[in-house]
Amino acid sequence: MTTHRSSGPTPGRSPSGGPQESSDSSASQGPEGHRALLADALEHSVIPRLLQAHGHAEGGGEPPDMADVTGRPISHDDVRELVRLVLLSDDMPARDAVQAFRLRGVPRALLCTDLLVPAARLLGDLWEQDICTFVDVTVAVGRLQQALRDISARQSFRPADGESVRRVLLVPAPGEQHTFGLVMVSEFFREAGWEVTGGPHPQLDPVAMVRRDWMDVVGFTLAGEDHLASLTAEIAAVRKASLNPRVGILVGGPQFLLNPGLAREVGADALAIDGSLAPSIADKLIETRAKSC
Repeated sequence: MTTHRSSGPTPGRSPSGGPQESSDSSASQGPEGHRALLADALEHSVIPRLLQAHGHAEGGGEPPDMADVTGRPISHDDVRELVRLVLLSDDMPARDAVQAFRLRGVPRALLCTDLLVPAARLLGDLWEQDICTFVDVTVAVGRLQQALRDISARQSFRPADGESVRRVLLVPAPGEQHTFGLVMVSEFFREAGWEVTGGPHPQLDPVAMVRRDWMDVVGFTLAGEDHLASLTAEIAAVRKASLNPRVGILVGGPQFLLNPGLAREVGADALAIDGSLAPSIADKLIETRAKSC
């Protein structure tokens, strides 16, 4: 893989509205230099994590169309159209397209798993094929994140009278840069009636947060193996500081999918191999830990 564009014309236009630009600009030429630095960062950090986080496998072929296999309402054509829209100069067509699915009654969970994640994967493929620049892809992924925020539940499910609110803190592992999956998991929890704290912000301090506020579950996401040791230390510190002596620790992310046994090694109580299942796993975790004390 290379950061240089091919010498021939590149189809499409960049999100800025002009022709797509080469990513091999000199870092000493003002704004173009900044774009080159951003391209380098994307090649070595953002895009590889994006591809790994969403199960990209080189040479693995195209996955089956879920609309055909399961009768679900989102097809490959819908995914390709969304990618075309997020690469336009105007961000509103893509946001309107996603909202149109919501108006048709498509659940948010399906929009995440069948539309937004495959779109992110396809953007990664376009980058690998030198069809899109690094800047194009990072702007487009940002628009997918905006679409996710647009469809997020504005009202949480309210617990029945006498039923306590379940609270979850969701944060990336220390040093972790991957955030898109964490945003989606947050929405799954909200739809299940949980009060969600945290988010994809590396400056968050989960130890301070559990010392200050009661949390039923703390969830960490991890994409790369470089941060396993720091995650282990962080989980131990969270347990020690938590107001809730029975706080449950849930982990997820590509690194744990590759090696599920790592969940126990870092000190977690449970592993969510699918973000959409995380709320139900967290519910079971609360029940199990309450019975064990």
